[in-house]
Amino acid sequence: MPGTRPVRVRYVHSVDDAVARYDALQIKLFSSCLVEGDTALDIGAHYGVYSVLMAALCGQTGRVVAFEPDPYAREVLEKNLNLNPWIKRPLIEACACSDSDGEGTLFSCGGNAQSSLVRSAVRSSPTRNAEELRVPLVTLDSYVLEHNLPEPRWVKIDAEGAEIRILKGAQKVLRGNAAILCELHPYAWPEFGSTLAELKNLAAAAGRRIRYLDQDTEIGEQAEYGTVLLER
Repeated sequence: MPGTRPVRVRYVHSVDDAVARYDALQIKLFSSCLVEGDTALDIGAHYGVYSVLMAALCGQTGRVVAFEPDPYAREVLEKNLNLNPWIKRPLIEACACSDSDGEGTLFSCGGNAQSSLVRSAVRSSPTRNAEELRVPLVTLDSYVLEHNLPEPRWVKIDAEGAEIRILKGAQKVLRGNAAILCELHPYAWPEFGSTLAELKNLAAAAGRRIRYLDQDTEIGEQAEYGTVLLER
């Protein structure tokens, strides 16, 4: 998986590196839950760490859709899929998921992991400013309906702050039985116009609770960066 950060499952209990801990926990979770024939959606696929794993686990009868609007990241994603020819190739979609269909601006720094639909989520390097790219937008509900997808077993969302907008456009999926894993980026919510109250209301309306992946703790008065499960 060129371009990716190796995920070490032994870091599931790391106290020094939260990012490594969450990566390890996600790998462990998907490895224990996805099986042959499942459908999985990787929203914010980047270079394909989870897309490749999902495809291997869902097997030849399953389906994996990888959403990656950044063309620079998508180029590496394609290369990584080519290096894993024994898996059923995920369908790559060049659109970004949001709360409405249409078109938006993606801020990119050459395909690094911070590409986002808002500038405040992007960490520009001293020598490179964020490039503005026009990308198609789609709601998850409309995509699932248009492509006649079976109900997903897992939906993984890592969209650099757009997670609440994505969930607003996925209310039918939320009301269903799909397991949903979502990385939170609250520092980008103000520019999106999103709030913690919105996230809590969306989950509650769908009969779900929001729990951090690395502890049996629900979100309280504040949301911190981290990966959460939207559980029934």
